Order: sequence, then C-alpha cells, then structure tokens
Amino acid sequence: MGNHLLEALETEAKNNGFYKIVLFTFPFNGLGQGLYRKRGFREVGVFEKQGILDGQFVDVMAMEKIL
Repeated sequence: MGNHLLEALETEAKNNGFYKIVLFTFPFNGLGQGLYRKRGFREVGVFEKQGILDGQFVDVMAMEKIL
C-alpha cells in the first residue's frame, strides 16, 4: 500500500511541476527507509536531536528524490 501511495504522490508532484520530493523519517524506521530507497530516495543527512519522542531526544533523517 505504501508503494502505491508514494507512486501516486510522485505522479501528482510531477503533474504539478515539482522536480524534487523531500521527506523526513526517523533513523530507526528501517521498514520505511527500505520503501523510500526502493522508490529511489537517497539519504541527504541527519538532524541530531531534532525532536522529542516519548521524553527522549531523537534524530531525524532527511531523504530526497529527484523526479
């Protein structure tokens, strides 16, 4: 299902003149990152201690795909 949603998002983005999609994920979200990489996204970088989750600081990974 996630693959179909990303495919639809990419199609809409192209149809509306976007040339890139940028997303943010948690570095520990291996399943999500696997899907994003499968769809052609690449890791751009990691923001250290970007937010708080369950009372703990967490890093956030940025990924991008050129359409």
